[in-house]
Amino acid sequence: MTIDIATGLIHSAIERKVSSKIAYRGFLKKATIMLVIIIANLLDLLTVGGVPVFRTMAIFFYIGMEGISITENLTKIGVPLPRAMTKYIEQLSKEETTDRKD
Repeated sequence: MTIDIATGLIHSAIERKVSSKIAYRGFLKKATIMLVIIIANLLDLLTVGGVPVFRTMAIFFYIGMEGISITENLTKIGVPLPRAMTKYIEQLSKEETTDRKD
C-alpha cells in the first residue's frame, strides 16, 4: 500500500495535480481495504477448520490490485516496464472497465 501511495503522489506531483480531496479519497480506499481484510479474518475465525481461506483470498486479491495500480503509476510517471507486463495490465484494465459497466 505504501508503494502505491508513494507512486501515486509522485505521479500527481509530476502532473502538477496534487489534490487533498483525491489523496483523502485514496486514503479512505486504503482504510476500507484494511477493513475488508479484518472482516475476512473474522470470518475465518468463525468458521470451523482453522484454515484462513477468506483472509488469504482477500489479501491475494488486494495484492494483485495494488500491483496493477503501482505498475500503472510507474507507466504514467515514465518508468519503462517490460512490454509483456504493460500488455497484461492494459488487458486487466479493459476487463475491469467492462465489469463496472455490467
